[in-house]
Amino acid sequence: MNTLDFWGYLLLIMGFLALFGLLEFTLTFFGNRSAADHSKRFKMRFSLIMDDMPTIEKSWIKKGAYAQNPALDEQLKQFSRLEALYLLIGRSGKKMTVAQVLGYMGASGVLGLGLGWGFGLGVLALPLGAIGAFAPLALLRHWVHARSTKIEEQLPDALDMLAQSLRAGHAFSGAFRVVGQQSPEPIGSEFRMTSDEVTYGSSIREAVLGLAQRVELMDVRYFVLTVLIQLDTGGSLSNLLQELAKLMRERQKLRRTIRVLSAEGRVSAWILCLLPVAFGLLMTVMSPDYLSYFWKEPMGQQLVKGMAGLFVLGILWMKSVTTIKV
Repeated sequence: MNTLDFWGYLLLIMGFLALFGLLEFTLTFFGNRSAADHSKRFKMRFSLIMDDMPTIEKSWIKKGAYAQNPALDEQLKQFSRLEALYLLIGRSGKKMTVAQVLGYMGASGVLGLGLGWGFGLGVLALPLGAIGAFAPLALLRHWVHARSTKIEEQLPDALDMLAQSLRAGHAFSGAFRVVGQQSPEPIGSEFRMTSDEVTYGSSIREAVLGLAQRVELMDVRYFVLTVLIQLDTGGSLSNLLQELAKLMRERQKLRRTIRVLSAEGRVSAWILCLLPVAFGLLMTVMSPDYLSYFWKEPMGQQLVKGMAGLFVLGILWMKSVTTIKV
């Protein structure tokens, strides 16, 4: 079989895989529309509740400082988009300021750009510098995800403790304080912060809404809605919290079961993603001239672009297939 036949068969196989991936993506997208609609209705309901909250209390972001230097802090607060970065830092649980994160981003960006120029990459050094600049943000998001996962696991036990404290006769802020002192980090600090907000003048409604803003988890929002509904309608909050904790444990159990059942698919996805890269590196080391066609010839460069697009599409498709929301 000559080279033209090989590339012809390869293009046919890649075309079939691309068509198969498109069909699977379509089925997955339309199959998850009901879950997306449910999430959209929940967010609309939560937004309506947030609209009733005074503007000055609507965001805990404005209470903090963006920099240790007062003059720099005032300058940074002129940029409204930095509020999202401040919120991200708060959710990560790290003791950093916005100015420090911006400094890290600038330093890592310059480092990536310098490495690109040092290795003689030319124009390709610019994307490397951009990747370096956004690396601190990626690390922050990793910390946020890890912290949120811990809070999600600790929340059912914290709700049980909160229900027992309310039954023992503690006031709402006192019960939150007990849970904050007895619970491990990071959920303990969140409950203590909520208790402090109630103690120093905020209403229960404002305090629990602040908790929902600081911790972006669906289980936390369910807890906040439970408290708000109880404030409006009355009833036994301790019983509601215990039932909610039971429901959260069942959801966590279901998520673990799904993760075990989808482990094979996730491992297969990793293998399929890493195999082309590993094969390309291996062939480059063993026979550098074998793949030189893809870099030297215009047709080869077009094939590389097409394969890269299909590769990214395949990664997105496999991620959508192996990700199941509960």
